[in-house]
Amino acid sequence: MKGRKSYAVFIFIGALLIVVFAIGMICSRNPGAFRDQHRYNFALEQFCDFCANWFIPAGIVGIPMFLITLILSLREESKEKDR
Repeated sequence: MKGRKSYAVFIFIGALLIVVFAIGMICSRNPGAFRDQHRYNFALEQFCDFCANWFIPAGIVGIPMFLITLILSLREESKEKDR
């Protein structure tokens, strides 16, 4: 039971880093993707800038973390079903 909770935390962190990676890639390739021409949103600007600056490390860490933890969690769950 304790191991499953730790897997859930790492799966969540990995998924969050994948979201930062995806948004950062979109914002770096198309700077006007999330921006509105008629309104200025400071928080959205800062979030897009953060994601654009950190999307490569987030992808390098997040994608393997998510996949490895998901595989370990599924393997642990299948072992519990066999018992």
